[in-house]
Amino acid sequence: MRRALAILALAMTGVALLAGSAGAATSVTAKAQLRGHLPELGERPTMRVFITQDAYDTYRNSLGDANVFPSASSLFMTFDKEILALYTRGNDTGGRCIGTQIAASFSGDTLSATASWQAGTCGAPSTAHYPFVLLSLSRTATDGTAWLSSARSVCLSVETQDTNACATLGGASAAPTSTTPPPTATSSPVASTPTPQASATRSLTPTQTAAAASPTAAPSSAAPSATRSPAAAASPPAAASDNGSNILLYAMLVAIGFLVLLSLFLSRGGRRRR
Repeated sequence: MRRALAILALAMTGVALLAGSAGAATSVTAKAQLRGHLPELGERPTMRVFITQDAYDTYRNSLGDANVFPSASSLFMTFDKEILALYTRGNDTGGRCIGTQIAASFSGDTLSATASWQAGTCGAPSTAHYPFVLLSLSRTATDGTAWLSSARSVCLSVETQDTNACATLGGASAAPTSTTPPPTATSSPVASTPTPQASATRSLTPTQTAAAASPTAAPSSAAPSATRSPAAAASPPAAASDNGSNILLYAMLVAIGFLVLLSLFLSRGGRRRR
């Protein structure tokens, strides 16, 4: 009986240890990308999370002239391995900014990050009371697990709980798949694009050759007419030479007739004198 109780106690202890290790927080690498003070964005702390570069660019463009954030190409991160989180403190006491030493860990369905205050204004005027920090979070925890697919929210606080702010990740699980479709989406138009272009070149080529062939056919048809017209123009001189020879023949016959008549006239005149 004692042995059975001992075995049961050991089994319960093992289950408790496994449950404790399963529920333990997993560290996630966090890196500060930009910090400073923003214009007034509200009195309460806020958190925004950008899973894709398009989401980040959309937010930057929406700020218009008040945009102080760098482009994605200027950040020390890539969206295929990390995500971006923007934390704004809201109205603060002033004279301090958020430090760059940020600790983040994932437990259950929430990633929690903590930061500390740093004396100074991080280059902002002394009257600036709205500190912010833009940080990147690795998609893979330090133990190699991909935490983003099971995450529901990302939270950050600066030393005290009253500075805590969270962002809901309702579509975070679909974000990795949404980043992968663009290659297929872009590849399909690229694959379909050559087809219309090829057909367009095929349709253009015959029309061009046909148009080019008709002019060449026209000159060839005009060439025989040109050769016929010189022949027709050369024929009138031949007819003129024939007419000249006929006139000369008639003149000779008239001259011969005249001579015959003259000889007859002269012969008659000689007879009369006798």
